[in-house]
Amino acid sequence: MRKSVFLALCVVALFGCHAKYQVNNLAASEIGRLDRRKAVYIAIPIDASYGSKKYAGSGQIVTQELANAFSRAAARVQIAEKSMATTEEVVAAAARADAGYAVIPTIAHWEQRATEWSGRPSRMAIRVVVLDAATGKQVSSTAVEGRSRIFSFTSTSPESLLKEPLATYVSGIY
Repeated sequence: MRKSVFLALCVVALFGCHAKYQVNNLAASEIGRLDRRKAVYIAIPIDASYGSKKYAGSGQIVTQELANAFSRAAARVQIAEKSMATTEEVVAAAARADAGYAVIPTIAHWEQRATEWSGRPSRMAIRVVVLDAATGKQVSSTAVEGRSRIFSFTSTSPESLLKEPLATYVSGIY
C-alpha cells in the first residue's frame, strides 16, 4: 500500500508540477523579422469572461505583459490609453504615436481555478496580431496558450501563465 501511495505521489510530482505553454504561429511574416528600431503600439483587449464570471482588468494585464515582452526587443513601447473598437482605429493610433507596429491582442480564454485544492488547472489563451502601422498589413498572427500545473500548493492564475510564452513569442519575431 505504501509503495502505491509513494508511486502515485511521484507521478503527480513529475507530471503535474509544470505549467504547459503553446505558441502557435497562425500566419507567417512576409517581411521576416521585425525591426528593433521601430516602436510598438499595443492595444488593450476587452476584459475576459468565463461563463458568467467577468475578469475585470484582464485586458490591461495582457497588455502590460505584452509591453514587458516587447520592451526587451523594441526601441520603444507605447500602450493604448483605452480599448478601441476596430483594427483601423488601432492602426491609426499607432501611426499617430509614430510606431512602426500595431499589436492587437485578443483574449480567447481566461479561466482561473483554485488549483491548490481542486486539482483543476487555470488556463489562458490569447491571440496576438502584429500589423505594420504604415500599411495596416498583417505581419504576424499567433495563438498563445497556457495551462497551470495540476498539482500546486499555491493558487495559480491565468496572468501567471503569460510571461514565459509571450517572451518566447516576441523573441521569435525579432
